Amino acid sequence: MDIDVAAADVSTANPSDIDIDPALQCGGATLPNYDGVADGDDRDDDAASDISDPDSDTLEVRADCARFDKQREAFVAEQRARSGVAGTVVSGLVHGQSVPGSGTSSSGSRPGGVRKIRRIGPRKAAKPTPDILFRLSKAKEAYERREYQSAVSMLSEIIRINSETYNAWTLLRTIHEELGDREKATMCEMTAALLVPKHIGVWMTAAQNALYGVEDMDDGPEKDKALERAIICYSHVLETDRSNIEARTGKADALMMQGRAYMAMQQYQRALQYRPLNIRTVRNIADVSLDAKDPKKSGEFAKKAYRHIIDHLQATGTLDAEEGRFEWSDLRIYLEFFAILEQWQAGAQELKEISRWLLGRRQESYWDGWPLDDREWDLHDDRRIQVPEFEPARYPQDTYGQGLPIDLRAKLYVYRRKLGHDDEAQAHLVLLDPTDDGAVDKFIDFPDCLKEIGLALMEGEKAEQALLYFNLYRRIAGLSGDMVVDADVHLSLGRCHMALGDKSAAEECFIAAIEDDEDNIEARVQLANMYEGEQEQEGREEAFLLVREAMNLEARQGDEADPKPRRRRGPYGPRKPRAKKERKPRDPNAPKKSKYVPRRLIDAEKRKQQDLEMTAEAVKNFQVVEELKDRAVAGDEQAAAAWMKAAKDLVDDFRSYKRFYPWEKYIKYLGYGGNVQGQSAIPARNMKLAAMAERLQQNLAPAEGQEHDQNSVAIKLPQEHRGIAFNRWLDIFLDYAFCLVRAGQHREAYVVCHAARDSTVWVSTENTFLIHVAWASCAVYAGDEETCVAIARYFMRDYMPGTDSYRMFTAMCRVCQTPVSWYTSGPAQKFILRQIKTMDNIIMKSDRPLAAAPGPADIGLDVCLLTIYGHILFSTTSYTYALSYFARAASLDPDNCLINLSIGLAYIHYALKRQATNRQYLLTQGFAFLFRYYNDRVAKPDTSLGQRMEAHFNIARAYSLIGLANLALEYYKKVLAEADTAADADRGLPVAAAAAVGNEDLTFEAAYNIRTICYLLGDVEGAKAVTHRYMVLE
Repeated sequence: MDIDVAAADVSTANPSDIDIDPALQCGGATLPNYDGVADGDDRDDDAASDISDPDSDTLEVRADCARFDKQREAFVAEQRARSGVAGTVVSGLVHGQSVPGSGTSSSGSRPGGVRKIRRIGPRKAAKPTPDILFRLSKAKEAYERREYQSAVSMLSEIIRINSETYNAWTLLRTIHEELGDREKATMCEMTAALLVPKHIGVWMTAAQNALYGVEDMDDGPEKDKALERAIICYSHVLETDRSNIEARTGKADALMMQGRAYMAMQQYQRALQYRPLNIRTVRNIADVSLDAKDPKKSGEFAKKAYRHIIDHLQATGTLDAEEGRFEWSDLRIYLEFFAILEQWQAGAQELKEISRWLLGRRQESYWDGWPLDDREWDLHDDRRIQVPEFEPARYPQDTYGQGLPIDLRAKLYVYRRKLGHDDEAQAHLVLLDPTDDGAVDKFIDFPDCLKEIGLALMEGEKAEQALLYFNLYRRIAGLSGDMVVDADVHLSLGRCHMALGDKSAAEECFIAAIEDDEDNIEARVQLANMYEGEQEQEGREEAFLLVREAMNLEARQGDEADPKPRRRRGPYGPRKPRAKKERKPRDPNAPKKSKYVPRRLIDAEKRKQQDLEMTAEAVKNFQVVEELKDRAVAGDEQAAAAWMKAAKDLVDDFRSYKRFYPWEKYIKYLGYGGNVQGQSAIPARNMKLAAMAERLQQNLAPAEGQEHDQNSVAIKLPQEHRGIAFNRWLDIFLDYAFCLVRAGQHREAYVVCHAARDSTVWVSTENTFLIHVAWASCAVYAGDEETCVAIARYFMRDYMPGTDSYRMFTAMCRVCQTPVSWYTSGPAQKFILRQIKTMDNIIMKSDRPLAAAPGPADIGLDVCLLTIYGHILFSTTSYTYALSYFARAASLDPDNCLINLSIGLAYIHYALKRQATNRQYLLTQGFAFLFRYYNDRVAKPDTSLGQRMEAHFNIARAYSLIGLANLALEYYKKVLAEADTAADADRGLPVAAAAAVGNEDLTFEAAYNIRTICYLLGDVEGAKAVTHRYMVLE
């Protein structure tokens, strides 16, 4: 038996099949929620226990019920009086009350028996039968003998008989746990807990087992499933006991690990309502608040919760709170909210008051009367003795300035700097001197305060002093193995160097910030500002690239308005206060998002060395491409994969070379926006960035008369790159595009062809033609008619306007296995019509003598072009307009079989339209042209077998189109006769072998149509004969 199915049977047991007291039904009582997933504790305590007030309809139903009860009581009393039954009926008897002295039970059928009240909620599990008890004992014996598989089989049979056997589920859970299958063990334990829903201990144990090992799991479905089970278990506990703080915080911790911070905050807040002095809950609330999207909104609640605990502990004269002790780390977390809310004066006041309390001087509350200075925390008593209440010998010196942690003194400095109290700030800064001999030892436990001091100094335009603190931070990070110099520190260092005029050092810092954080916008903006002022165009180009990349990053971050919630590793159990989050160092093996590297990242010598390394890598990849090409074409999948990888590296290397592409194409390849001339492609959230990009673009854009100079660059280019000739590079590009389209990546293949076309290297007519032919082949292979039509325009407009180009256009659209939507689309139709109008204008403007009689050879019209446009109109059912263009084509080439066939079909289809006024005339005209086509095909002695079959078949189809099946049948028979004649001439060889190459064998199609006509006419034997002779596959 499937244990999961049995568990589902138990879990879905619903009390709805129990008879409910009508009084409770009328009263509108709500059944409790036993699904375990929904937060039943979300309701208010009072509202959850009260029954909703009845409305007028409910009162009427109750009145009817009471009236019915009285009538039933009167009837019962009358019957008992007649039968002499002892006892009286008590007035106002309700359902389920037995009559005194009646001796009847609720289930008895004797007169006067009253039905028992059925309580809402799940039923009690039935007592185990002797058979179940016997099977359980056997299963336990097998378990004790460690015969686990036998025990599991026995327990599964017990569950099949009665899935509500609690002991069977618990024993099964124990067996699975010993077998190491914790998932099944958890499911069995949760199923067993469903049988005792009010037993809190069982649910709590199930939750703890569900969370076993979750801290070591990676984020994924397995971890989500474990957390969801724990949440279900905690929810069941809260259904029974809303004030269970352990279940409440456990559920909140699991929600936090799932990244559902908002729901976790709600649970922590409810837990705080029951135990407002639980410091672990307050720490969790502070942790969630500091990591929230908008800490200002949630920070006020966390601040108040901390203040409540502080007031209570100060009143009781102790530091011990519930589940923890108030420590210096709690004060640091508490002060974070004052910084977030920018409450500098209040933060300074709270810092001094709580520090005084933690140092054992709470009685000296008179210091609160000196809010504008911090003389209380001086190292000496020089200023303190000026306060009348101060008693120098009352407390030790280490409870004043010497006892204040250095990071809190740094916070006092920041607060005073923010408030404009420069003298007090300077007094603190003297004690935070980074040049002291013991500065490293002093700050090594609190290095983050160095960043705070440095930022405050930068705001005060004291870059030289700020640089000392940032350098000390870098020094401590170098000595400590668990610290990193993140992008923010590099950015601050760069600003300091910029303020001091050291642009070289500033550049290195900004580049380091980009390397550490690839999404850092500010570092790119600072670098762009540096490069913009350079005289060389290369510097301005790099400034533009940096600005565009910053705008792309800004747009991407703006689109991620609802980012994926951050998951926690496991905050259940007593935790340490929240530590300052450090950025993890970037994985050096991870691929970079940006393709751009600032030009000054390396000096000239290193740049030359890098170019040599890249050349060697390109040569190596080229050798791989040459060696594996034949094996890849032969079908070797491993060779094809290695070939594509090497070819991709070569293509990317070529595309990243700026000299080979125009400026706009180059930055488009780098991915800095689709519209270079304007900013419409990227929402300009930062107007300064947009203005800077526009300014740089105008400076970099070539003037109107410089296009020729740009085109001349291609002539001066070398004949090779990385030691590989340019014609071989083109082969690599096109072969790589073919491989991509065969792998189903036709969009990527188009990009490669587009890159080859945009290059300034392959601008000759031969290379451009070759690129477009390859591009068209990719589109045909992918069945992309839109791209086929777009590329065909190049051949018709730019390469070689003429008959061959027009035929190529129709051939490409024909081989695409898609509907003719793009062949008949508006753009394609307008393009062909413009070509026709251009030819007409040339003819009309030509200077001819009126007496001259121009023949067809003198007229500059293209029959193929007119026929194409006629077919486009024909496909859109515009038969009248199509006939006019077919007629123009026929006037130029009256003996063309295709034109006659097209005109005939156009007339016939036009006759079948509802708007046709003279169908007989149209049909006559149509068949006249059809038979002209037919006679030209059949009468010529050099006509092949396939062409004769085609003529017979097309006439037959035309007759079938207008409903003349008898005439169509005759021409279908001629197709079969041609096949029989060919078979006899070839002594029984198949017709397909005897037909000429390039001609279609229509025997099967004709036989199929004859069979269909015979069925419709009722000739079943004829249809059967045709099928057996021509349609049986041998």
